[in-house]
Amino acid sequence: MPNSQIAMVVRDDDGVGWNVCGGFQVPTEQLDPKIYVCVVVRQGDVIAHGDDVVSSRRWRLEVKPGGGEFKVGRSAIVTAVAIAQQDPSGLEAFTWAQRVNVLQRRTDGNPDPVFGEPVTVPGQGELAAGRAISSSLTVKEAEAAAGDGSLSWEHTLQTS
Repeated sequence: MPNSQIAMVVRDDDGVGWNVCGGFQVPTEQLDPKIYVCVVVRQGDVIAHGDDVVSSRRWRLEVKPGGGEFKVGRSAIVTAVAIAQQDPSGLEAFTWAQRVNVLQRRTDGNPDPVFGEPVTVPGQGELAAGRAISSSLTVKEAEAAAGDGSLSWEHTLQTS
């Protein structure tokens, strides 16, 4: 299963637009993945989104904020959905969310993200025709008691 993280939310090279930069950790049998990525960034009332098909381990997407401008030096919540092609005829969707600082310019040559060891909950099953499976991951600012910089999350998996 591919994995991804956001490296930074940063001003575009022209100093006007915004980019979200990240990288994939892809199994070796998928050396040239073609993955559709959709990213949403939220900092207070400012929300930006962008999407594209990427075909390299390191990626960069332009995002367009609505409701104002990002404040450089403050953090934002970033969430993304990616859909990867799986051989011979499947699709794999995966999501992630994290807190990222908004930067004025790229740093350290846009370093690769550092991936921790994944925690996997085992499970698989059959999905009958006419049925659906959905997964919801909600990430939001944590209650004040949780400590500064914390996020809270809730995950729901449903089959119908």
